[in-house]
Amino acid sequence: MFEVEQKTINWLLKNNNQPVKYLTQIKILDIDEQDKTVLSSKNQIMNYQPIKEILENQIDNRYWFDAKKDQNYKKYLGTFWQLIFLYELNALSNIQIENAIEHIFSTGQAPNGGFSVTGTNSGVITCLTSNILRALIHFNYLNDDRTQAALEHLMSDYVDKEGYIRCRMYGLASSCYMTIPKILHALTAIPSKERTPRVKKGIDLCVKLLLENQIYKYVPEKNREWLKYANEKKLKGSQFFEERKEFLEKNLSMKKVEKAGWMKFGFPLNYNSDVLDVMRSLVSADVKYSSEMDSALELIKNKHRKGKWINEKQYKSPMYTQIELYKEKSKWITLHALTVLKHFKGLKIIS
Repeated sequence: MFEVEQKTINWLLKNNNQPVKYLTQIKILDIDEQDKTVLSSKNQIMNYQPIKEILENQIDNRYWFDAKKDQNYKKYLGTFWQLIFLYELNALSNIQIENAIEHIFSTGQAPNGGFSVTGTNSGVITCLTSNILRALIHFNYLNDDRTQAALEHLMSDYVDKEGYIRCRMYGLASSCYMTIPKILHALTAIPSKERTPRVKKGIDLCVKLLLENQIYKYVPEKNREWLKYANEKKLKGSQFFEERKEFLEKNLSMKKVEKAGWMKFGFPLNYNSDVLDVMRSLVSADVKYSSEMDSALELIKNKHRKGKWINEKQYKSPMYTQIELYKEKSKWITLHALTVLKHFKGLKIIS
């Protein structure tokens, strides 16, 4: 049982972060969503300053930065990013968001259904598709044929390949593990009653892989050594893959170590993840506690400072808004940490 002081809850319930106030009421305090106090908080969500600033920077009530298909992914200014941020901020759907969704459907969705940095099949990225898919479901587009096409692409690209994700293989990992929590978030955004056997299989594959690696211990221990060698030798093409294969065959007994970057918490995240994000995805899948989670849960628990968690990451590229300050107390991360601890360890609010 994790104990949190009432003053921390009161801090989360202040009116300067309306989405966190609303989510604290329903996720931490278990107040019914139809309660008038909860409905009042929900009605104030779009007054949250970062949401307002993102929407104020929209061009022609339709897109951000540039209307061209190869600019949707402009870091962190393009339309893809704003839809991901608005989803993470728990924004409510409105005409501006609907117009932006139509824009990425027409310019950012490839013929194969995935979402693409170029609008073509070759530019499709699995983590981008997963992030946009969860945003589409959040904004009530699950049953749109175009959303279903994106879901089908994810199924064929991940589930039908038994959990394999193609990626640029610079390191020693054979598949892109960083994308797993993004896929799990997307699949669990689908209401339980609407999950097909194939979707359920995808969820199970994600959970299995995450638990097998104790959440964040998936990096081959000699990965850094290999990357240094490949860089020094300037390995390319077939020579790169031949030497990589040879290196792996010589080091079959390599153990897996922690992904150091995942041990720092941030909000919002992008194509990367962290331990807290992974554990949130397991909460959304309603996974029960298991011992494989112990080190991840200890990490989360030990990071609090008097019941509040710190934002340890910052965006180095420009954004339209400042969501929270780097190295300062974060309401978003605190909310997510308490949600995870409540689910897996239980939560007790003390005075």
